[in-house]
Amino acid sequence: MTIDDIAPDFPTIRTPWVIDWLMEVGPTDPGAMGAVPVSWGSIEHWQHCMGHDLPPWVVRLLRRLSVEFVAETVRAREPDCPPPWTATSSLNRDEVSRKVTNAFRAMMLSKGEQP
Repeated sequence: MTIDDIAPDFPTIRTPWVIDWLMEVGPTDPGAMGAVPVSWGSIEHWQHCMGHDLPPWVVRLLRRLSVEFVAETVRAREPDCPPPWTATSSLNRDEVSRKVTNAFRAMMLSKGEQP
């Protein structure tokens, strides 16, 4: 996207406070092999330290968002990973192919190779 000078069109966040809380809590815990979803204990500890007494549905939401955050982080490592807010069925294969080609071209150029 940087090569093509494209600014992503992010979806509107209707509850920014939930994202703010997720970022305060974690959004991940460290694991032996990398980031893992934030634990229930971490959420409970954060609530205690911040003086919050969240309803169970908000706690479950924070945990679920953390699970999705970690999963998307793993998926995003793939060069052809679509943005999480787009439907795969509406993906323009030609555009993705062009972007992947440009990404490889940029990698080759950074190593001093000719495309």
